[in-house]
Amino acid sequence: MKRFTSLLFTFLLLFVFSGFLYSCGGDNGGDNGGTEQKEKVTLTVWGAENDQALLREMCNEFAKANPDKEYKFLFGVQGEGDAADKVLNDVTSGPDVFSFASDQINKLIAGGALARIGGANLEAVRSRDVEGAVDAATITVNGEDLLYAYPMTGDNNYFVYYDKRVYTDASQLASLEAMLDTANAAGKKVHFKLNDDGWYLSSFFFTNPSLGYEVTYNENMVEQSVAINYDSAEGLEVMKALRTYLFHDAMVANTDDGKIIAAFTEADGKMEAAAAVTGVWNRRAIEELLGENMGVCKLPTAKISGQDVQLSGFMGYKLIGVNGYSKNKAEAHKLALFLTNEANQLKRFQVRGFGPTNKVVAAKSEVLSDPVIAVILEQAKFNRAQKGVPGNYWTPMGSLITEIITAKADGAEVTDQRLQELLDACCKAIRNEGE
Repeated sequence: MKRFTSLLFTFLLLFVFSGFLYSCGGDNGGDNGGTEQKEKVTLTVWGAENDQALLREMCNEFAKANPDKEYKFLFGVQGEGDAADKVLNDVTSGPDVFSFASDQINKLIAGGALARIGGANLEAVRSRDVEGAVDAATITVNGEDLLYAYPMTGDNNYFVYYDKRVYTDASQLASLEAMLDTANAAGKKVHFKLNDDGWYLSSFFFTNPSLGYEVTYNENMVEQSVAINYDSAEGLEVMKALRTYLFHDAMVANTDDGKIIAAFTEADGKMEAAAAVTGVWNRRAIEELLGENMGVCKLPTAKISGQDVQLSGFMGYKLIGVNGYSKNKAEAHKLALFLTNEANQLKRFQVRGFGPTNKVVAAKSEVLSDPVIAVILEQAKFNRAQKGVPGNYWTPMGSLITEIITAKADGAEVTDQRLQELLDACCKAIRNEGE
């Protein structure tokens, strides 16, 4: 009886164990009657406000191209310009995939917000994207080049949009003086976001090759020291020129994308703007408003220290990164690679007018013949790479000329001595020297 009970117990154990193996999928050849559930993957994706519709479309296409899993996307609105600050505010619960401006890459890496790219994805990016874009997404540590982002667009600079009915001759656009005077004569304005935005204001300081900054990092890409010489005699000459231009009746320095679009919008038969300095992201909106009267050109020259010098600026890239703390890192890398592939870079150009970093797309005739892309490439010849920018650069530069703007409105004077004081305070803040 004891033997019979032992055999029965053994039989029951084998029966239960075999059933356990089947339910866990151990028998790959078995038929589960179609009840097997797909793996569910949730990814949080951040992008700029104007790109939300296109981003959702691309993510849906990604899900269709990968039917083996069930994807759920959570979308967040976040511009590339200050993406790093927002992501690092709570990096462990931040987005899985997000876009950002290339100058923020060191800050994001130092905060653990970017996962390194390797394997097949690394080879794909290096082979398909232009050298400048790959360089913008790469940092060098102990002599080794490490890729930390996927290049998305290669047009992150600014240039001039103008109304051809106001500017009828190229000479009227050659210099900032001529541009402002022509607009003023027509009772119109030139929008140039020089206040509250160091990105645009840098265009004046970059006219002098001797003016610049240098950041020293440790092995973890954390800033150790910052050198900047905008507070030099050459920097003061730039401030004197800025004071002259900011006091011009046609100059609107307190502006933004919304105000620029409004200025190109006709109301009661009038249009405020004759020209505006902005980027490719406003192209479609301005085209719709001006139609065949829209013209584009590189930045004009400015008169600094009595010399006509070419306004420069940053040449940056927009990149897509994968959060180093993502709980679905492999899937996030898969999506990031897809969002920046050839088909989607072409779609971004066709829908939003963005310049591609993909070599194949960049060589297409429709891209090469595009007047806006041509101007971006022309302006890029004079620009500096948006990389290695001091972490404290943007806020002090954003407020550097605010006092001059206020003085213009109040009819007050800003002395040379005060200009130097403003420069000294700005550079002290950028160096993070404290009080």
